[in-house]
Amino acid sequence: MSGVAEPSTVFTVVQGHDDNRQPIFSVLAKRTYDLHANGRIALAETMSPFVRADEYYDDGEPEWATVRHEADLAPFKLATDVVVIGSAHAPNNRPVPSVDVTVEVASNQKVLRITGDRRCHYRLGLSPTFSDPVLFTKIPIQYERAYGGRDTLSNPEEPFFYPRNHCGLGVVLKNSKETVEGLPLPNVEDPQDLLTPDRILIEKPDRWSAQPLPDGLGWFHRTWYPRCSFTGAFPAYVDVDTVLREERLQLVPKGQIGLARQFKLPCFDLRFNNGASRGLAFPYLKGNEMFRLTNLTPTGSLTFKLPGETPVMTLDIGSGENRLEPVLHTVCIRLEEMQVDLIWRGAHPYPGWDWLPEMKRLVAEVGWRA
Repeated sequence: MSGVAEPSTVFTVVQGHDDNRQPIFSVLAKRTYDLHANGRIALAETMSPFVRADEYYDDGEPEWATVRHEADLAPFKLATDVVVIGSAHAPNNRPVPSVDVTVEVASNQKVLRITGDRRCHYRLGLSPTFSDPVLFTKIPIQYERAYGGRDTLSNPEEPFFYPRNHCGLGVVLKNSKETVEGLPLPNVEDPQDLLTPDRILIEKPDRWSAQPLPDGLGWFHRTWYPRCSFTGAFPAYVDVDTVLREERLQLVPKGQIGLARQFKLPCFDLRFNNGASRGLAFPYLKGNEMFRLTNLTPTGSLTFKLPGETPVMTLDIGSGENRLEPVLHTVCIRLEEMQVDLIWRGAHPYPGWDWLPEMKRLVAEVGWRA
């Protein structure tokens, strides 16, 4: 593949399928912007390269760490992923037991409740209790700190992994001193779906679906439910007649488990390519939307507008230069670096794998317009 692009552009061409199963070449263009505390956004001097393989927090592995940066090279997404990588900050840097953080995208709002470190305490014959939260000024927002995790003590011969988040905090089956006493509790939660002492005990593995949905602002792991279900992978301990909360929230097809067991679902659903946290995948954004972040920076509130630049993409696969319609795949806000990465897609159909040996040319060009 050859191509031409402005110096301030990183781009590549990948193969895939669109939502009609049509084989496509996708031109992906990435641009990085500096985000200033006053809300000004400006093109960065150095463009971030494409992330070509998932990168995990603390250089970890999928078994025990969550994704910090997901690979950028999905050839087709059905919606725009908005991902915020950062921490919750106490207002005015004064220690607090909890704080709500918000991400507003145009008229849409997502809220998380961030609570200081707590522990669970065992009581013989009674429900467990939660300790008071430790005061904090800053807590990273990661799925390691959301509800989830694994219980290897209740039944050592068959450890229980929470299907929605293998790496989080608070999962426990049995009410015993060994399993409950000192159990760390989640810091990051949906304020409408909090873990409470009366719902912490799952008791039986097949009751996992009634537990809180893990929440966050970053990337949702590919191997967790419901995202894994779009590649045909389904959790154990679920009855075919169980109406999962994901169904009621329209995150998965109605009757998904039953349909899958009857082989009535595709082996790959393009929804798998969207990895944003719940509530942060939107019908394609235009790239000029207003954003407002609350309690996610030391200043308390940050308002900015995406730059409004769109790429001019062309691709020639041997039949002449074709202009592609740009679609915004990803908005990744990296608050530690105070930068925003935008990834755009332009798709071009081709006849299929059998035709590829006949292809004589693959030339992409990318420019930009305000």
